[in-house]
Amino acid sequence: MSKSDNPDEILHRFLDLANQADRKGIVLFSNFLNMYEINLLHQNENLFYTGFSLYGGYQEAERQMVAFQPDALYYNWEYPISCVQVEPLNHRFSEDLSHRDILGALMHLGIDRSLIGDILIKDKSAYIFCVEKMADFIAKELYKIKHTQVMTQRVKPVDLHIEMQYRTEEGFIASNRLDAFVAQACKLSRAQAAQFILGENVFINGALVTNHNQGLAEGDVVSLRGHGKLRFEAFLNTTKKGRLHIRYAWYV
Repeated sequence: MSKSDNPDEILHRFLDLANQADRKGIVLFSNFLNMYEINLLHQNENLFYTGFSLYGGYQEAERQMVAFQPDALYYNWEYPISCVQVEPLNHRFSEDLSHRDILGALMHLGIDRSLIGDILIKDKSAYIFCVEKMADFIAKELYKIKHTQVMTQRVKPVDLHIEMQYRTEEGFIASNRLDAFVAQACKLSRAQAAQFILGENVFINGALVTNHNQGLAEGDVVSLRGHGKLRFEAFLNTTKKGRLHIRYAWYV
């Protein structure tokens, strides 16, 4: 579904799926949605004739499918999401492959970004969540990433025991304002952080936020386009000059 950033076109596709689901009495799915599209979905949920739910293959997935569900369903259904495990043929001589490397290899195969969900990396293995119809193609065609020969196999998302990994950092901010936090986390000036927020690049708990004065609460999950995702963990203390000592954890 992610072929356009035009909100009217995105909303039109949502409405078309919901209307078809209602008319046919079946569950219909989008491809994987990014944070902007998910936020648009929530902002307009009163327009849909059906209920809907979101899922990305595991509990904390960032990219998710929406399933439009009409009333009085007469069958059980599952999200059409598969997972492909990727690991080097030779661990000893393999490169350390990043999310960008793996996504680049998938794009090189001509796969649309909306058909790919999250890509998780653990040690030398990667897990690619994708729409079900693409899993066999990826498993067959993805045999090299950068200079590393890889092997693939399909795995069931329900069989994966995914434990999110974090990199904890601490810092100081002048006040509990989003621009101050973004400046600290992304190593930007306050003015740059404010522009970044106004550019619709920041999501808190899945909702787009453009108010740079907004504060954060402990436990908030913040997604920063181009920088990653983190969880705001705690206000630790206040310095003598009134600055807030904070702790946050990047998803890795």
